[in-house]
Amino acid sequence: MDTRDLPLGRLLVAEHLLTPADVAEALVEAQESSRRLGEVLVEWKLLSERDLARFLARQEKLEFVDLAKLDLDDAAVDCLPESLARAHGAVAYGFQGSHVLVAVGDPTNDAGLDAVREAIERRVRFLVAPASEVQAAQTEAYGDSLSAPPAEQSA
Repeated sequence: MDTRDLPLGRLLVAEHLLTPADVAEALVEAQESSRRLGEVLVEWKLLSERDLARFLARQEKLEFVDLAKLDLDDAAVDCLPESLARAHGAVAYGFQGSHVLVAVGDPTNDAGLDAVREAIERRVRFLVAPASEVQAAQTEAYGDSLSAPPAEQSA
């Protein structure tokens, strides 16, 4: 069976990263709080954000990228509109041949991946990075979030 078809919790147990009891308890919290299992596991420190990203990359048959160690290519950044990048947790950061390299924090968001793919007028290669690294790269690329309140000015 394809690993993409298995639930995250079952895969984490199969990899001996978590116990069935840990997953069951986290699933209850995820359902009650309308959050994703991975978010709960990271919040509860049962899984690091980096490990979650690596695992999701492997599950989705994508590569993991250590985005924090890379310099952003301004030409690549310009390939993806800021509003779309922020809406879908993505950042275009470089090129490889004819492909634009795009890091995503959630490789399971098929609608988001499709939207990014449609917006970029070149071939796209998705890689997975921790969501916090994608957000930091977005801040580096575009400045503070569009939804952030303006800084108060001193009189």
